[in-house]
Amino acid sequence: MKWLTVAGIFVAIGYAAHHAGTQLARLEVERLEVNLQRALATQRDLEQRNRDLQAERDTARTALAALRQRYDREVPQGEMATLFARLRERLDAGLTPARMADAIARAEPATRCDGPVVSRRFRIGIGPRGAEDDGTSFAEGMITVRAVAPATASDLNAATVVTFAGLGVEGGSVSMTGLPAEASLMLGNTEMRVVVGPSGVPGFAAASLTTCRPR
Repeated sequence: MKWLTVAGIFVAIGYAAHHAGTQLARLEVERLEVNLQRALATQRDLEQRNRDLQAERDTARTALAALRQRYDREVPQGEMATLFARLRERLDAGLTPARMADAIARAEPATRCDGPVVSRRFRIGIGPRGAEDDGTSFAEGMITVRAVAPATASDLNAATVVTFAGLGVEGGSVSMTGLPAEASLMLGNTEMRVVVGPSGVPGFAAASLTTCRPR
């Protein structure tokens, strides 16, 4: 009877230990399952966040490419940048946009100036009007050039007023102060470039005519 009691006690202790171990194992499994679900949820969140970041990256790349295309299209580069810089300089110097637009509108395509150069030396008139023969002409008299300087001029080159007149001159004539002076006159499709400068002989100026045609 005594041994049966002892055996029953050991069986009860074993059952209790087994039951406790089973409970602990079940709790551990449940804990691990909870941790696993948390880890899976975290992984899903990270994967979604990664997809969101990739989408943001792709959107940023697309926006950057569009911005670069717009920059290349709207911001001048190379020769156009130089042109815009020159325009800005002239505008900052006081030239009005209207005058700049007019100058651009009157600009002609590049020309080929391979015609013969015709040179003349003529006397610079002294006084308010000079003499009637103080000048020269080109193209059979269709273009005339006169140079007049004040009698009190200390620097003849700086004080000389050169007047270009004839066909192709807007308004009939144009005057410029100082040597050298240059004018372009259009006779049909032919550009006549006339340059007046010092001749090397005191009291005289030198004029040259070059014929240019569109390329």
